[in-house]
This record gives sequence, C-alpha cells and structure tokens, in this order.
Amino acid sequence: MASGRPATWVLLAIAGLLAITAVAPPTTAVHQGTVRPGGAAVSATVTLDVNNWTAYTFEMNAGDTLTYDIRVLAGTPIDMYIVPDVGLADYANDTSVQFLEYADETNQRNISGSFGSVTGVIGVILDNTDVGQGGADPTGPVTVSVSLVKSSNLYLGGLILLACGVVLLVVAVVVAFVLQRRKAAAPVPPPGPYGAPPVPYQAPPGPSPPETPAGPSDAAPPPPPQNP
Repeated sequence: MASGRPATWVLLAIAGLLAITAVAPPTTAVHQGTVRPGGAAVSATVTLDVNNWTAYTFEMNAGDTLTYDIRVLAGTPIDMYIVPDVGLADYANDTSVQFLEYADETNQRNISGSFGSVTGVIGVILDNTDVGQGGADPTGPVTVSVSLVKSSNLYLGGLILLACGVVLLVVAVVVAFVLQRRKAAAPVPPPGPYGAPPVPYQAPPGPSPPETPAGPSDAAPPPPPQNP
C-alpha cells in the first residue's frame, strides 16, 4: 500500500499541469510590418499576410493635402489608419493597446478620400491584423492597390510666406524706431577733467600811431611876396 502513494502523487501532478494548460489563454499573435517613406506619391500593389501591415510616411507642410485611394484586389477587408509619428511608433509596438490617430477606415475593401490641415510627419497604415482598434478580421493574405499623392497649396503657401515677410518688416521698423528714440534721448556727456578745450593762439594788437596836435605849427612862416 505504501508503494502506491508516490505513483498517486505523480498522477495528480500531471493532471494539475494539464488543467493549467487547458485554461491558459492563447498567446497573442505577433504583428509584423514595414515602414516606407512615401515621398511625393506612392503607386504600388502590395501583399499583406495575416497579421501583417505596411505604413507609408509623409512630411506634411502648411497647405499640403494627401489624397488616398486604397482598393483590396484579393482577400478580406482591411483597416487604414492615418496617424502622427507618435501614433505610428505605438502602433508598431505590440505591447501598446491603443495609439493616437487622425483618421481611420476599418473593415473596408475600398477606401478613398483626402487628408490635410496638419504639419509634421504622418503615417498611412494598411492593416491586415487583429490589432485592438481595428475592425477587420483577417483570415488570409490580401492584395492591395495603393495610391497616395501629396499635393501642395501654392496659393496658401505664398500667403503664409507673405505674412511672415510682413511680420519681419514690422519688427524691423519697430526696432529701428526704438533705437532712434534712445539715441535722441541720450544725455549730453559731462565735460572732461581739464576744463574747456584749448583755443588757437591770437597775437595782441599793436600800439596805435601818435595823434597830431591841432594847434599852430612850429614851422617857419612862408616868405612874403616880392614886388617887381
């Protein structure tokens, strides 16, 4: 009877391990993807496996607009996200449950529209995963036609540059006016320690000539006239 107890404990331990394995949740699938620069435009056909994604990045300036046309040629619907650079980093991290986004289209086969009114780096994510915020339920690979075009509003850009130039001109005029007033209001500097500056030497005037007396002259009178 004593020899049967170790075997009983072994069987109980094995049964416990099997029970723990049965109730443990399945491991979350790993989402894999790539980030590619979009430049001025993207025109491509990409294949996304299950739990795979592709993102295209664009540098947006004031007045820029991104026009997108996404079409699933084969496979199930997908998700599309337009995100800031921080949102793209959080999305690519499997441990992040949520991520920042500007716009999204979920569980769609055809997605088209335009996006703008932001500056900085944005990412356009084509998603064939079961990520938390997504709505698609991928069952296999998908083939997607991608068209992304960035355009600039030259008129708006010109207005912005003109406004910047006007602001700089106003600032320059104000600075010049302030400096001119400071210069005009500056106090007169005090005299030097040695008094007034020296003046050129001038010779004193010479003696005046003697005056002639107005009385009778001491000279001999003229001779009298002679008779013929």
